[in-house]
Amino acid sequence: MLKLISLELRKVKITGYIRNAFIAMLAIAGFITLMYFDHTIKDYKDGFTAIETFVQVTFTIFAAVLISRLVIEEYRSKTISTLFMYPINRKKLIVAKLLIVILFTFIAIVLSDILIAIFLYFVDSKYHNISGELTLNLILKELFKLAIAAFSAAGLSLISLFFGMKKKSTSATIVTAVILVSITSSNSNGFSLNSIIAIPLSLACLGLLIAYLSFRNIEKVDVE
Repeated sequence: MLKLISLELRKVKITGYIRNAFIAMLAIAGFITLMYFDHTIKDYKDGFTAIETFVQVTFTIFAAVLISRLVIEEYRSKTISTLFMYPINRKKLIVAKLLIVILFTFIAIVLSDILIAIFLYFVDSKYHNISGELTLNLILKELFKLAIAAFSAAGLSLISLFFGMKKKSTSATIVTAVILVSITSSNSNGFSLNSIIAIPLSLACLGLLIAYLSFRNIEKVDVE
């Protein structure tokens, strides 16, 4: 499995996605800085919520792009047929591709959230615009929320796989991801669907189930 993942990483040129993820992280840090100096962020809870929202939206869409590149495009161009001719278990091949998406999304969200939060802390330690203190209790609570958000985003991105595979369309995959994060991350008077832990967890599990159902018979089905 590790060898398959390594081969897929080389084929998809993952360094380009890592570079783009880093650029996206810098852009999010820039937005957070603007919100900070505009006094939109009043306390650390506001700051962490803004960071989590921007990061989750960004990297859920990133995940859809990766799914399009690793899976949908190969089906659309029929290059997956060539791969299936090799003596490699088809399910293992698809699992390797989806693991790349899940791990990339999870790691990108965790690192971005933590690094941007640290950046916000150091900015405020100089300008002191945020009221209240950064307590250990708040940090632990946010780390728990971060783990849930990263897992849910990784699973949520797999829901777009279903719609992409239906039409063998990269645009359908990405548009589905945009619609999903727009619904789950939209904020109304401080409330969003992501604030109810059961909802993002359920959607993540649904994404994993959809991924399984999409490829459970892959050994018996010819590429269309």
